[in-house]
Amino acid sequence: MSDFQIRTAQNVGINQNLAGIGQRFAAFLIDVFFLIIFYYFIIYLLTFTDFNKYLSTWAFVSVLMLPYFLYYPVLQYWNNGQSLGKQIVKIRIVKSDNSHPRIWDFLIRWVFKLFEINIFPGLALIVMLLTDKNQRLGDLAAKTVVVAEKQKTKLSQSIFEEIEQTYKPVFSQAANLNEKDVQLIKDVFQSTIKQGKLDILKSLTARIEAVLNIQKPSGMPHKQFIDTILKDYNYFAGK
Repeated sequence: MSDFQIRTAQNVGINQNLAGIGQRFAAFLIDVFFLIIFYYFIIYLLTFTDFNKYLSTWAFVSVLMLPYFLYYPVLQYWNNGQSLGKQIVKIRIVKSDNSHPRIWDFLIRWVFKLFEINIFPGLALIVMLLTDKNQRLGDLAAKTVVVAEKQKTKLSQSIFEEIEQTYKPVFSQAANLNEKDVQLIKDVFQSTIKQGKLDILKSLTARIEAVLNIQKPSGMPHKQFIDTILKDYNYFAGK
């Protein structure tokens, strides 16, 4: 599983784990399994009806295929980039800038899926092997990537850190942050310090000020301000 850095609209780099080809293939097989079970159930129920008296063969096939055509684009859009298979394997579709894909992006991926998987089996695999981000043609056209989700159990574990018992909070507004906010702040903060891209701290400071409706004291370095916000959050979260 390789790392892939995506850049947000604020030009902040966030590392994501690309979903492996094996993970994507496993999700595909699971989706196929669910679709087979669905159609087996539908056809079984139809054996107890006289549907052939009301629908022509073409109309019946068209109605029966509708869920298949809607399954991927509609479910993935509604379920935050995940089909049932992707949800089980814990991978999801995101835009290259880490934003949520639009319904049109999922439709584009689906149209290409018909071509590179249903009509020409194996084409998607070949393209994914040739691209450095494991993208098939549908991903390239929609500007999407498939990433592996981080374990949710690590969220609360990673945002909390030890602070001195005598610590006095500076910004009471830090208590208004939620875990996801703090996780993002901490990830960007640590990544920025590690890579030495201190100019990004200014953008991160501005975002924190806007969210919490506070202002960094003049003279306080951006690094100290962000570190203080994280410590203040830990102080109030531990109460």
